[in-house]
Amino acid sequence: MVKNKAIAAVITIIIGVFIIPLSITSTYSIAHGIYGTAYTAPSMLVALGVSLLIEKYSKNKHILLMYIKHLLCALIFSLLFTLLNFDINTYKDTFYISSLFGSIYIIIFVTFDYLLNKYRIA
Repeated sequence: MVKNKAIAAVITIIIGVFIIPLSITSTYSIAHGIYGTAYTAPSMLVALGVSLLIEKYSKNKHILLMYIKHLLCALIFSLLFTLLNFDINTYKDTFYISSLFGSIYIIIFVTFDYLLNKYRIA
């Protein structure tokens, strides 16, 4: 279980390197994706721990409910990130971007975690 989640987290970070540059500037640069990984990789460690707790204490293991629980945690994490980086002029944009990327990352993470568990790949 932990191994599958770790593999799903690594896959999510790798895919994220290619997703982040889509919204940073008008030109696509993989350097922005690598730079963005400096912020997303540590947050994936938090997501890994939270995901283990969610899976351990969830009575209903339906994939849609698990996704919703992960998404709520990602939105809470985005809110905390926005509060820690609070700037009166940019807090709305910071929350929007962090919640957008958090939602995308959670979709990728939960999908790969589900596929790895379902097909017992790892």
